[in-house]
Amino acid sequence: MNELFLFVRPPRPLWPFNGPASAFWPPLAFASLAASLRARVRDLRVAILDAPAWQMGWRTLEGEIRRLQPAFVGMGEEAVSCVEGFRLARLAKAVGAQVIAGGCFFSHVAPQVLQGGWVDAVVHGEGEITIVELVEALRDSSAETLSQVPGISFIQDGQVITTPSRPLLPDLDQLPFPAYDLLPTHRYGRHSRNHPDLAAIELGRGCVGSCEFCVLWRQMAEMRGGQPASRLRLKSPERLVAEVEWLIQQHHRRYLGWVDPCFNADSTVPAQMAERLLKKDIRIGQSAWVRADGIVRDAASGALNACVEAGLNEIYLGIERSDAEGLRTFRKSTRLEEVRTALHLIAEQYPQVFTVGSFIYGLPGDTAATLRAMYRVSVELELDKAFFIPLTPLPGTPYWRPELWDPSGERFRGFDFLPPSPRNSPHPALERALLWSFVLDWNGARLGSYLRGFFSADSRRRRLTRRLFARATRFSAGRLRRALSGSTTPGGMVFPKWYES
Repeated sequence: MNELFLFVRPPRPLWPFNGPASAFWPPLAFASLAASLRARVRDLRVAILDAPAWQMGWRTLEGEIRRLQPAFVGMGEEAVSCVEGFRLARLAKAVGAQVIAGGCFFSHVAPQVLQGGWVDAVVHGEGEITIVELVEALRDSSAETLSQVPGISFIQDGQVITTPSRPLLPDLDQLPFPAYDLLPTHRYGRHSRNHPDLAAIELGRGCVGSCEFCVLWRQMAEMRGGQPASRLRLKSPERLVAEVEWLIQQHHRRYLGWVDPCFNADSTVPAQMAERLLKKDIRIGQSAWVRADGIVRDAASGALNACVEAGLNEIYLGIERSDAEGLRTFRKSTRLEEVRTALHLIAEQYPQVFTVGSFIYGLPGDTAATLRAMYRVSVELELDKAFFIPLTPLPGTPYWRPELWDPSGERFRGFDFLPPSPRNSPHPALERALLWSFVLDWNGARLGSYLRGFFSADSRRRRLTRRLFARATRFSAGRLRRALSGSTTPGGMVFPKWYES
């Protein structure tokens, strides 16, 4: 029987603001890599084991991996769940598999990961071509052959070898459709009312921005002089429409989650896709991260109207700061006034669109007054929901420091983008200010925002407002109890009952 390449997403905790019905999106990267392997390595069997989608715990996962006996195991975890990645790698090595890691976390800590002895190779950046060449090189069992594969790191004679970067794919339309047939598609968003029958899909890769705190644009960046530079590449409207139709007709998907760092970075392709969908009488729910200046631009051109008509009903904006100096520090290229204009426009013209904004705190010089001011701005902006994220020193960003590395991965449990309790926070005054603002700062603008959401004419917006308010209240109440009781238990990510099953 041919060798098996098994992509695995292991059991992991849930972010507390996500409902269990749509907490885990389809792993689009695995589906894209699997499609490339299947198309190019004909004598290799390819499979994806998505444990969270099946609510499969560690005991069951171990049994499955021992039964399947893969020759290769591919993994790619975020920083917060790298503990699970390390556990998976040890399990895979125990059955004799070669372990390949990639993605936004492992690619930026390749030397540390490889020296742990549980990973055989790390893929950097875009992986569809690299994974094919890497499998062939690993089969050859030659360090010389491995060194000819661009875009990887591996160990040779105790030394970490990193090969030259691989050029970015020039034409994303040439990629095969993701291997959705290898996923338990029916499980994604199965019981969700807000994101029913969920699919993950990409408009393109890369970004036009280069925010200091972000690893997403770096993952698909172009290397220039040894440094990453942001570059946006898009699929054609024709390819995108074909992919949407395929997801609807072949996989019975009813909601699209765009995974792009910025869906509306380009002024033409999203609208051209939307117009083609409307001509085919296709309207399907969609969520996306967007730029505020792009919203204003697209409202003037009519592009925004086409996207909303085609189903865009949930948008996320990285607002990040309410002060100009903080925006400059983060190299944000959108201004607060653009955000204000964009959100007022959405509230007035597209009340069915649910708006979420993120803010980042924890810069040097931030005080309790900074947090209170940021909170008040978030209320005044006519957002449906605001999230406040502590500045997180992700590997690959300038905020990362080598001494933060923890070979157990446990330290990275704190990289969850959740405000910690003041009792276990490096910035207790900031956490207290944020917590008490949520509990006590009830001005007219905030009351009006909730009333508009709670009693919106759009049923979906009503549901989202009520559910997120309830989850935020539970989260903040838990933080407050821990702070008042003196507890040092983090209480962030939620471990499902099936985690160890």
